[in-house]
Amino acid sequence: MVSHRLEMKIRNVRIFAIPAAMLVFVTAVIPLIVLATSVIDRADIFSIWTKPPVQRALVFSLWQALLSTAFTIFLGVIATWYLSRYQFLGRRTFIALVTVPFVLPTVAVGAAFIAVLPKALHHSTLAIVLAHIFFNISIVVRTVGPRWNSIDDQLIDSARTLGASPLQTWRHVIMPLGKNAVFSATALTFFMCFTSYGIITILGGPGLATLDIEIYRRAVQLGDLSGATVLAIAQMLLIAIAFLLWSRSRSTELIAFRVQAVSHRRLSLAPKCFFLALAAFFTVPLLALVAASMRTSHSWSLKGWKVFLGIQNQRGIDFNMWRAIQTSGKYALIASCIALPTGIAATYALSNRRSSQSRLSALVILPLAISPVVVGLAILITYDFQPFDFRSSWLLIPVVHAAIALPFVMRSALPVVDGIPNDLRSAASTLGAGPWRRFFTVELPLLKPAISTGLAFSMAMSLGEFGATSFLTRRESRTIPIIIASLFGKAGEIPRTTGMVASLVLIVLTAMIVVTIDRKSHI
Repeated sequence: MVSHRLEMKIRNVRIFAIPAAMLVFVTAVIPLIVLATSVIDRADIFSIWTKPPVQRALVFSLWQALLSTAFTIFLGVIATWYLSRYQFLGRRTFIALVTVPFVLPTVAVGAAFIAVLPKALHHSTLAIVLAHIFFNISIVVRTVGPRWNSIDDQLIDSARTLGASPLQTWRHVIMPLGKNAVFSATALTFFMCFTSYGIITILGGPGLATLDIEIYRRAVQLGDLSGATVLAIAQMLLIAIAFLLWSRSRSTELIAFRVQAVSHRRLSLAPKCFFLALAAFFTVPLLALVAASMRTSHSWSLKGWKVFLGIQNQRGIDFNMWRAIQTSGKYALIASCIALPTGIAATYALSNRRSSQSRLSALVILPLAISPVVVGLAILITYDFQPFDFRSSWLLIPVVHAAIALPFVMRSALPVVDGIPNDLRSAASTLGAGPWRRFFTVELPLLKPAISTGLAFSMAMSLGEFGATSFLTRRESRTIPIIIASLFGKAGEIPRTTGMVASLVLIVLTAMIVVTIDRKSHI
């Protein structure tokens, strides 16, 4: 009788995963199936690869992604080692400094590097690589740091006692114990750089295009849906193969880890100089963006702000920024209202059920594992007939944003839900609390920090989302990132300066939301 009740309870809890599964099916699974089966001209499967623009886009996608990943991992590994093993003045500030860029809108990051770099480097591979390092180094710090922090000091001391030099200790002790984390960070960084769209749009210019840029150009500008679909599917297959090889190559580490207290050893001169240079790298572009928003090439000017605020008209600039801010805020709020309850419910369905976790987690992460450009193209093609012609509905955009934010909500909540003691639940039930009362009075207060983190991620990702939105937006429902890209695509100083203003406003809005939510979670 008891086992039957337990089985029924587990089945009832699994129902909570249905909304999340439906959200991903509507925004990713069904569109991808339609994309792969409906619009491809067989001749394009091979002929598309003979076109010079496609060949250049493929080569450049791989080249810039490899270069960006190599430098990001190199700098990230050095920074992570000292951040995870040493305690020094400004350590927490620096961790926050390298983490913040990951939640910043990509088009705004591109604008910041336009502001700080000389004009000769505006549309160059170097600018793209620098922006990718700025955006992705937090992946290395957050992925590798916990693993290296848990290495027992006795292992390192034993190696040195046996005569190993610092370099030998690094090669034979430290790196082998952290290789899986480094490999994971490398794979994720490569994916982020290979599918980069917002940064390439701003910094690539007309001469540097990746596969994502070429997909958008063919689908929207040339009307070649068949060719764009072939490129999209090829990109998905390439990413799937890369992640399959990565998952199979991971080996199980047999060394036991335990959390270590961060050492209070003092940094030598070399790492101090390294961190000072890295701190400048993360702050100077943002400061340059502030200056660029108030300056033309000849003098200081507030004309960009006047155009942005609608105080002054400028030929060729025909947007209502207040409407764009309201639209972006509305989308972020709706996306969060969808992603939060859906993600929390799915988390309860997965809690302490590892067999179910792997299946649903793989499904939920699908919108993140695919380029947003491909997601946007697939949705554009799928929902173009009655009664499912949703392309003209503004609600489609925040729904897609919610699907993209869903994995972050679940990742924030799952460790907390798994960590709630069963004794606490049993005590509440013994005192007469039903399942819902127990959730609202006992479990929800414990989930508050995770909910705040998920809310911050959801809103930040929605505010800055550019790839899928560029396919789905309409003139009357343009978001701030869409307008920023449009401004940087226009000739003249005033559109560029206004784009700097819009980028700065978007960064400030994102930072305000993240900081406000984070502070409220600690009240």
